[in-house]
Amino acid sequence: MKRTAKLSFYIILFIIFGLIGLWMPLLGDDLHWGTYFGSNYFPQGIFLKYDGRYLGDLLVIAITKIKPLAFIAYGTFMTTIVYLIQKIREQISAPKSLGLLSASMATIFIFMTPKVIFKQILGWHAGFANYVPSIVFPLFMLYLVLKNYDNKDVHYYRTSGFLIFFAAITAQFFAEHITVLNVFNSVLIWLFLRKHFGDQFKKIFNGIVVGNIIGAFLMFINGAYIKILFGRDSYRSLKGSANSDTMFNYLKIQFAPKTLIIVGILILIFSIIVIVYTNKLTNIKHKIANFALLLSAFVVIAPFIVVSPFGSRCMFASYMFFVTIFVINLDLLVSAYEKYLLPILMIIVLGLGLRLDALAHNYGKTFNFQIQYSQYQNTVQRRTQYFLQYKDDKYIWITAPVQSDANFAELYVKDNTRNMVPINYYDWTDALRKIKNKKFHNHDEYMKAFDQQILKKVKLIQNKANQ
Repeated sequence: MKRTAKLSFYIILFIIFGLIGLWMPLLGDDLHWGTYFGSNYFPQGIFLKYDGRYLGDLLVIAITKIKPLAFIAYGTFMTTIVYLIQKIREQISAPKSLGLLSASMATIFIFMTPKVIFKQILGWHAGFANYVPSIVFPLFMLYLVLKNYDNKDVHYYRTSGFLIFFAAITAQFFAEHITVLNVFNSVLIWLFLRKHFGDQFKKIFNGIVVGNIIGAFLMFINGAYIKILFGRDSYRSLKGSANSDTMFNYLKIQFAPKTLIIVGILILIFSIIVIVYTNKLTNIKHKIANFALLLSAFVVIAPFIVVSPFGSRCMFASYMFFVTIFVINLDLLVSAYEKYLLPILMIIVLGLGLRLDALAHNYGKTFNFQIQYSQYQNTVQRRTQYFLQYKDDKYIWITAPVQSDANFAELYVKDNTRNMVPINYYDWTDALRKIKNKKFHNHDEYMKAFDQQILKKVKLIQNKANQ
């Protein structure tokens, strides 16, 4: 019964996250990854001088070209992160009941990720492909360490050892700051904890250390990093740039001083509480988990003190490590009340998940209809091109208003000399409603009727403006 309940929970999560990936629109460089740039990236050798995110780049090409793969990727990686958080908690202390408190709380925090981070992680395929899969391995390594700490009886088959070694290498090809974190963590654990591992896991962990170092080497020998090192890269830098700067400059530009002070104080207070609380613990595995996650949260973001560009997506790993600390410790404190809390948390998970699926569906519907309308307008002779605006941009990464989006225009606008005019979301959806129940012989007639409604809307707006 417990196994069925757990399986059902993770299947539901997979579907919820998968639908977000399936329905989210392609934004910014997603459009290029999904078309000609992505098609030529590996065949023409662009990857040799672009960056060392070989698997992250391959993933973004796949999920922007084939939407069902976006469903699978979003569902798989997000669910895996939640699952690993729960498994880390269970290595500290076996749950008394079903054991999904940490998983459900972690899911809620993911759904409630600050919008500034959410839009570059789940609201942008390119952001997702590099910054979500990359944090799977640090969590997996922590789980392995806790499982094998002072446990000499764990047996590993040769196949398992090979797969873990392979994972240690491939985990390094998603995001540079996580690549550095993996090497840092593996070396630190090897130095201070290896004496607490059994002989079999020592061999496994030696493989992880070597694999992480090999992977980091293969990433950073990419030609792009040579250019960055010598200051010849126009976009990336080791000391910041005028357009996209380092972490502190980004934060000063993007957030009000009051907000930065409040968040900074909260992080400081949280860190002090974790350190003081953890020092009083008697459970060694609990101590390792807390200190490892807290240290990782700071180490993973430290490179951006000098490395640019920095964006809110770069904060996702730190956010998830802080979330993991919080939910695991809260779970352990309230585990006696799990049977009362879990149903409430499950309802919250489902409610928030369905809300985000609805938002993603709305964004995707707007994007797809915008393409259809632009393609129709390409067949019409006139001086103006109309663009359908999104309801909002709270959860999606829009680098420019749709009428000014050069990436979109390059693919779907035939005449760039036209006047580019945005149409308010509520105006174009009202126009769509007016033709909803009418019958049309073909899609062109449907788009023509919609276009006529848009022209009427524009005329009404112009008349009101002239009054």
